[in-house]
Amino acid sequence: MREEEIDFVLQEGEGYRIEFKESVSHIEGEMVAFANSSGGKIFIGITDEHKVKGIKVTERLKSQLQNMARTCDPPVKIILETIIFRDKEMLLVEVFEG
Repeated sequence: MREEEIDFVLQEGEGYRIEFKESVSHIEGEMVAFANSSGGKIFIGITDEHKVKGIKVTERLKSQLQNMARTCDPPVKIILETIIFRDKEMLLVEVFEG
């Protein structure tokens, strides 16, 4: 995702298909909600006030998110993308309709 696209998302804020999370806690609910609608994107490392705080993206974190998605009933299909934005790391979780 390009910097201009992230700037646009930050300006537009959360909505029907976009969610900001500072951390991964309680993210399963958002995954299921997006999967039950038309899909969406969860940006981990951004506050509700649209500030990029960043998050340390590790293989363990990615594995944890994949496990969360797999254990939903029914399982949720996601794609993870690490993003560097203004020297801060964040994680994009793209949730597919399902």
